[in-house]
Amino acid sequence: MKILFVHHRYHTNLFNWFRGFRQNGHEVKLLVYKPDTVNLPDLPESDYLPPSRWSMRKMERNPRKRGDGVDSFSPYYYPSFKSLYRYFKEQKPKLVVIRPVFSRFGYMVLFLSVLFRCRIVFHSRIRIHRHYTKPKLLVFKFVLGILNAYWMSPCKGNPEKYPLASKRLVYFPFLIQPQVENRTYFKGGKVNILCVAKYYTSKNPGLMLEAFIKLRQEFEDIRLTICGTGDENGEYYENMVKRKEELPFAEDIRLLINQPLTRMSGLYASHDIFVLPTRHDPASFTVLEAMAHGLAVLTTDVDGSSGYIEEGKNGYITRSGDLMHLIERVKAIIQDRQRLESFGEYSLELLKKEHDLWSRVECFLKTVVR
Repeated sequence: MKILFVHHRYHTNLFNWFRGFRQNGHEVKLLVYKPDTVNLPDLPESDYLPPSRWSMRKMERNPRKRGDGVDSFSPYYYPSFKSLYRYFKEQKPKLVVIRPVFSRFGYMVLFLSVLFRCRIVFHSRIRIHRHYTKPKLLVFKFVLGILNAYWMSPCKGNPEKYPLASKRLVYFPFLIQPQVENRTYFKGGKVNILCVAKYYTSKNPGLMLEAFIKLRQEFEDIRLTICGTGDENGEYYENMVKRKEELPFAEDIRLLINQPLTRMSGLYASHDIFVLPTRHDPASFTVLEAMAHGLAVLTTDVDGSSGYIEEGKNGYITRSGDLMHLIERVKAIIQDRQRLESFGEYSLELLKKEHDLWSRVECFLKTVVR
């Protein structure tokens, strides 16, 4: 079966979904909002259609930046209807996954998916197990029923509190394979803490620095590495560097910026605890990358990937922006090294059970293709 993903960019969180589909014998295509440079031998290259004349004018008048300073895809992008129609006619997809849903391009893809009788799956970062108001749920079920479509998300939500509101809501988590075997902990005899977060207010790495400063006054056997992308001359990063240099234990803190992706696996493997103190993150992939390297993991309650953590078993979920709660949770792990190791080992067990490429993709397809 040919599966078409329409996505704003070629994000790393798509890689293992695509590998899983290929392992199950399916062909995957990706149509993006902006060109990219992803070129890996085991992954499909993305396709990009030039914007229409009206789209180009609109984008030129309305340039966009994301809240973290990265160039964003434009919601005003859309190709000509003629070129998109030809693309569908040539590719003949049987299943179309659409993200973002509410854009001019998204509506065009939806129309052609109906025209070509494709199975439709909408893709967003909503939490599957959550409260839905009755009017919203009625509209939701009606639209999905009329289209015979599904709505998928990698964010689980809280299944213990909220039962599944509709069978057309599908939880499809990010996928990854374990990246380590029989790993060792406490490099250099220290508890090594890693924070991977962009140097911007929304990702909040400064909170982890402040938490470490407090913890370091009580625990001398801890070190911190913060790694993220950002502007090396930007105010946020420069303020963190100044804060570090004021400290008597500055040698126990590393602030890395704009590191190559090839270095990240080694960075994860040399640390014991992962912390993401984000104020806004619909669904981080870094939590799963850390779990794949056998780390204990902490993220905040606003992160959709918090559903990948089992509280008190492989990590904790902290309240966003709450310094004292973050300190309390990190302290609970670093003061018991045996427990820390068990958290890391359980992270790897959870991956095999919940994020396996073959079984998760097979389950997803059985749900949406009947």
